[in-house]
Amino acid sequence: MFYGWWIVLAAMGITTFGSGVWAYGFPVFFSALLTEFGWSRAMASGAFALSRLEGGIEAPLVGWLADKYGPRKLAIAGAIIASVGFIAMSQVNSFTIGSLYVSALVVFYVLYLTVLAVGYNTGFTHATMVAVNAWFERKRSRAFAIFSTGGALSGPVVAVVAWVVATYGWRSASVLVGISLLIIVLPLAFVLRHKPEQYGYLPDGEATESRDTGIANGADGPLGTRLRMAGSDEVHKGAPAGQIIGEGFSVKESMRTAAFWLLIAGSSARSIAMTAVILHLPRYLEDTGMPLQQAGAVLGMMVTLSIVGRIGMGWAGDYVEKRYLLVLACLLQAAGIFILQRVSGMTEVWVFALVYSLGYGGAIPVHMALVGDYFGRRYYATIRGFLQLFVVPATMIGPIYAGWVFDVTGSYQIAFTSFIFALVIGSVFFFFARRPAVAQRPSYGPH
Repeated sequence: MFYGWWIVLAAMGITTFGSGVWAYGFPVFFSALLTEFGWSRAMASGAFALSRLEGGIEAPLVGWLADKYGPRKLAIAGAIIASVGFIAMSQVNSFTIGSLYVSALVVFYVLYLTVLAVGYNTGFTHATMVAVNAWFERKRSRAFAIFSTGGALSGPVVAVVAWVVATYGWRSASVLVGISLLIIVLPLAFVLRHKPEQYGYLPDGEATESRDTGIANGADGPLGTRLRMAGSDEVHKGAPAGQIIGEGFSVKESMRTAAFWLLIAGSSARSIAMTAVILHLPRYLEDTGMPLQQAGAVLGMMVTLSIVGRIGMGWAGDYVEKRYLLVLACLLQAAGIFILQRVSGMTEVWVFALVYSLGYGGAIPVHMALVGDYFGRRYYATIRGFLQLFVVPATMIGPIYAGWVFDVTGSYQIAFTSFIFALVIGSVFFFFARRPAVAQRPSYGPH
């Protein structure tokens, strides 16, 4: 089997566990922390919002490190940092140093922002995505579809986390998660590799002859060929005029395209709703009378059901224009929130979980692949880092806004209605985010 698929499977495994204990599992810890310390929802949500700011600020740097040094080193470092963070979180409490009183909320903020968020952003997002993108071109969307199912398969992990928190307490669960990160994620991180050309492969596992552009074997490195990748006409130094390699746009070139900014606008509108719904869903369901363990199971089921959207839309992305799929994903999420507003029993809860998860899950691999299609391979993680940086304000606004609305009105209804409008607007931005024109460069000279 082409080694790129082993990378996809390893990255999927890393995402499965990472998403289960962080992206989708941490709202379970969030609910337990609110219960123990009595924090307001807006105050506690601030930590999640600031973590998005921290993640956005560090994203271009971490993306550059992933592009330069490869994904394996970053995945290993991220797993270790996140493990230390979870184990340390089990000790969150207020304390005094002389006359100085430090509240548990401050301790939680510092730990969450300086250790947990850094570890996850470094090892579980940039590292895995840059590896998958580098090893595929024509099968990029389906590769990301398989990779992104890791998030969907994390549903059982979320359910287990909810059970451990409910049975043994959030502190014991935090220690268990930290130890499990070292046991499960580290071995998978060693499977990751950077670019296929470094190991004698071509993207997609194709034979050299099928991608040969005219250079004799041995004339241009071990592969004897360079190849055109989607969205690229980069010229290799010293190659005959017109010779192509698959590097893509530089960061500056990508920022000069309308597609870059339209993707930011669409992603921002979507992120306002997405981050808030995931964070506040367990608490919202608890407010309807559902026990925490069952509310966590609903969140886990929603994540598991998203596998249908991830595989379906991800696979379709190799055959259908991806921006149309992003439009569909946004509209499905809007419809799901509309249903969530009217929950009166488990029937509506499961209908919401199905509809919302189709759009939520489908957008993930499609967006990953679309960025690779539009801007190429060489600076993929760096460009995604800058995209994430500009989306930060939206990811910060959503959770705090939802918490503030609840604290003021005693209900999430106004916030949910706002999120529906945001998703509809985001679908319009994605619709107009057309593939940018190929960058024009001279035929010779350095990259």
